Amino acid sequence: MPDKKSKKEKLAEKKAAAAAAAAAAAAEEEERQRLAEIARKKREAEDAVLAAEEAERVAAADAILAAQAKAQEDFEFARAEELSTRRTADQEAYEWERFSSCCARPDPREQRQVLGYETTLAETVSPSLSDALDTAENHELIVREAELYRDWALSEGKAEDAEALVRCRRRVRELTETTVDRATAHLLHTADKHQNEDGEILVNCVRDDFKYALWMNHVKNPRFKAIEVPDFDGLSLELPKELSMATIAMRAFHRTYCEFESFEDAGQGSAAEEASDVTDDTARNEPTEAGTSLDVPQDATEEASAEEPAKEEDEKENAAPAQTETETDPAETKPEEEGVDGETKPTEDDSGEEAPVEEAPVEPEPEPVVAETKPLGPVESIGGILTLDLLTLPPLPEVVNDWTLRAVTPLTTNVRRVPYPIPATGSAPKSFDSIDLDAPPVTVSYRLSEDLVLSDPEPRVGWWDESGARWRTDGVSNVRVENGMLTYTTVKLGHLSLLQSRSEYIPYTSWGVRPSASGEACTVSVVPRNDRFAGAGLEIEVGAGWCVLRSVPVLELETLVGTKMRARELLARLAERGVRITPDDRSCASVGKTPKDEKLELEFCRDVATLAPSFAVASCKFNGDVGSQDALVRVAEVNDFDLVSGEDVFKIFQREREGVVLSLLRKTKGIAVVDARHKLGVLSRSIETHMAEGRDNTGAAAVRARSEGFEPPLVPLTYYATALTYAETTATESSVRRIRQAPVMFTETLASLLGLMRVFTFG
Repeated sequence: MPDKKSKKEKLAEKKAAAAAAAAAAAAEEEERQRLAEIARKKREAEDAVLAAEEAERVAAADAILAAQAKAQEDFEFARAEELSTRRTADQEAYEWERFSSCCARPDPREQRQVLGYETTLAETVSPSLSDALDTAENHELIVREAELYRDWALSEGKAEDAEALVRCRRRVRELTETTVDRATAHLLHTADKHQNEDGEILVNCVRDDFKYALWMNHVKNPRFKAIEVPDFDGLSLELPKELSMATIAMRAFHRTYCEFESFEDAGQGSAAEEASDVTDDTARNEPTEAGTSLDVPQDATEEASAEEPAKEEDEKENAAPAQTETETDPAETKPEEEGVDGETKPTEDDSGEEAPVEEAPVEPEPEPVVAETKPLGPVESIGGILTLDLLTLPPLPEVVNDWTLRAVTPLTTNVRRVPYPIPATGSAPKSFDSIDLDAPPVTVSYRLSEDLVLSDPEPRVGWWDESGARWRTDGVSNVRVENGMLTYTTVKLGHLSLLQSRSEYIPYTSWGVRPSASGEACTVSVVPRNDRFAGAGLEIEVGAGWCVLRSVPVLELETLVGTKMRARELLARLAERGVRITPDDRSCASVGKTPKDEKLELEFCRDVATLAPSFAVASCKFNGDVGSQDALVRVAEVNDFDLVSGEDVFKIFQREREGVVLSLLRKTKGIAVVDARHKLGVLSRSIETHMAEGRDNTGAAAVRARSEGFEPPLVPLTYYATALTYAETTATESSVRRIRQAPVMFTETLASLLGLMRVFTFG
């Protein structure tokens, strides 16, 4: 038998084996690193060659693009000169017409004129309500003119001038509020002159953009609880007893415009907000006299206290419809017999013995099913602003020896707003933005404009939170629209409005442009993603400096059809009617879109406008799948301009015949032709590779990306510096001629319209 190895020998053998294994592993790792280093150096050498070749190719391509841009300089310069000349002529014609008409309105561009007008207006003593609303209408003419000048400034790239005109617009509308407040103060001061034989005082006046009603309650126990003003769009205000029995005035003032803008979600206020009685903000945007308090006349609180016996009946009268009790059939309920001490007596069976009382199992009441409400997200006002204000009433005049004595106080020339619920005498004033959800509600009802498009089946009404600079919906309930009448209950008075989601009409289902036979106009079609526009969209004819709404799928917009307007003006009129198709980057998050690069999007809009005289253009469904630095659109050259109806163009892009419908990829450096037709189903990997080139992949990485997985390797895209260069390379002579001869104001107006609608971000 071999000698048995000792433990020491075995340990030595193990160590030797481990050392040998480690040496082998080290040698293997060293060899692997050596081979990897050789491969790395080889790849680096290859990359250096590929990078040099790619740099040479890119430089050559850039040189071609530069040469193409250079070749178009004369054309672009001539068009810029023509555009400047046309704009100057249009502006001078407008200025001459304004001058020759002896326009008395201040020029919104001239700050001195606006300040002078403001001073003159401030010197007007106690204007009548009719004069005040006439002044307000005149202010809207100033606003419209400011919007025109702002359009001019933006088209010329004068951002500071445009912002100054926005400030002017806001200031002019603040003057409207001041003028109406002074007229209201005059009415309150002379309330006795407007009292009818029953002692009721209700004054109203209506203009195109403004509607006004003022109810003054100097009479105890008035006969009516509802303020009804038929001329004010059938306005009806059902007041709780706390208001109808108080010595107070209520003003309703409706404007067709809204100066409040917020991109925050409309929602409920926090508990802290609801419970806060902040006094610092009570005078925010309120033209009350400095140093005056919000005290209510003693009569108001005394009358409210005297009505405590009727409080229970009043609460039932003003309870919300949802607060109902469950009715029980008396036949199904058997009252238990009670003893003298009120204890329940046990029942007896036929034998005369007491039978145990069986307690019926108590089933839990089913929880009420609450319908889920679609979240609004960021909202905007539609249909104008209705402001409900409670105002302090000055004392009635005294008549002594045929002399009428009127007390002259700060209320003679200004109004003092009162929060709701009316605070008790001596209590600390509340913030006007605080809300008491337990306050008796006011029911509001009025007729909406027939031109207003209501797209949300769940109408919402909110109030403007001045301190939070957002719309809130807490305290407003039972909102409904029936036969054009908007009705809701609210415990919050102030600025109230029908609300709509800012993303109600975006993203667009589709959009397109089709040429006209003349080559001097085109038709833009856009289909908002909304049930009211399902399968049909707006059609806007675009010409040299004007846009005309030609076809609408909803009756409410028919009043706009056929009227020539500027692009920005037409879109503003649509927004006034509830159809906003002028989104911005802040709307992207609501619809899951990535905003396109601003410069890229504007350039692509100009490209489409350049091609519009000879090409039909349609949106590409893959455009939203590409990054912010890329954009896609489909185009088709038109050879027969007798076949450019909406149906004809629809068929072209539905069939997508190869060679007829092309897809254009826009990058910062230019335009390239790719195949992104809808019939392919998905965006091809080759297009994704081309889009990453120059951004994610550069140099050798770009060359390898074109080779890996492609056989044969992808050929780099050919880019064109301008849309005209693309047309000259691919289109017929007649098409290029139409593009060159198209009026510059036409293509500029089209580019402006497409840019305002943000068709590449939301299309």
